[in-house]
Amino acid sequence: MVNQFETMLKMQVAMCEGWVKLWKDSFVAYENLIEQQAKLLQHPNYIRLQDFIPNGASLLDHYGKRAHDVDVEKV
Repeated sequence: MVNQFETMLKMQVAMCEGWVKLWKDSFVAYENLIEQQAKLLQHPNYIRLQDFIPNGASLLDHYGKRAHDVDVEKV
């Protein structure tokens, strides 16, 4: 004959172990989420091309980009 109390106890222990594993996995997932968000906030800064001051004449220079150059005639 099957002992019903032993079967119920095994079922309850298995449920408790499942809950513990679920909580552990959820905390690990939350930790990974926080790490990814921290990496997003520490992204490198790139120079903007609009603020770039050219060092010399090139084929694709336009008048607007050359506004910061020194005018030799006015010096």
